[in-house]
Formats: sequence, C-alpha cells, structure tokens
Amino acid sequence: SSDVVVLVGSGGREHALAVALARSPLVESVICLPGNGGTRAEGGKIANATAADGTPLGKQDNDTVVELVKRVKADMVVVGPEQPLVDGVVDVLEVECPGVKVFGPSKAGAELEASKAFTKDFLEEHDIPTAKYRNFTSPADAIAY
Repeated sequence: SSDVVVLVGSGGREHALAVALARSPLVESVICLPGNGGTRAEGGKIANATAADGTPLGKQDNDTVVELVKRVKADMVVVGPEQPLVDGVVDVLEVECPGVKVFGPSKAGAELEASKAFTKDFLEEHDIPTAKYRNFTSPADAIAY
C-alpha cells in the first residue's frame, strides 16, 4: 500500500522535501500544510492542504495538523519548520494520532535548536564541550564583555 504524507511547512525546504517524497513509489500523495505557490503548481502527487469544504488551509498549528492528519488518514507526517516543532506538534501527534509515523524532534529536542542560550546552558550543565559564552539581557554588559 502507498502512504499518504502530510508535510508541514511553506518554504523552499518544504517544497524540495515534497518533490523528494513524491518520487518514492511508496508514497501515494504529499499534502503540504499550508504549502506555497510552488507546491500548488507541482501537481501529480503533491497538493496543498484544504479544509473539508475545499478552502485552502493557511495555518500549521497543532490542532490544524491533527485534524488534517486524521481527515486524510495520513500514514506519515514530516515537519519542516522550527516553530511547529517548538510548539510540540510531534508530541501532540504521538498522543492524538498513534500509529502515524512522525519525522521531527520532540518539543524538548526542538528547544536545542530554537534557543541558543538554552543550548549553551544545557551543554555547560552537562559538561559537553562548547565555545565560551555568556548570556546577556543588557547591551551595555554585552559590549563590556
């Protein structure tokens, strides 16, 4: 059987991922949420997500992703942008859509990419080598450093 893949994102990276996923004989369709003009123009196995009434879906929040995944009976979700990952979409899908394969880190894992200060503090706390750094809230303190 072929997989239905929901691809979260609207940038060039997601467009490239959609094209690559669509090349697989194991993939029946790639539904981009929200997608972009390029993914809309691709045709074939690639389409931008629409609501049940056929209107384009413009949001990529957790509730919208879960609703779409359930409605289209997706087998896999690939998350491109950082924000949905930071918002915990992978964690929510694991609970709301068990059995659906999800490509992307958990909310905790995404925090390492989303916040450089968090990452540097984490590395220091766990004795993982990293370049010297300091976090500042004051521009004057940063300049003085």
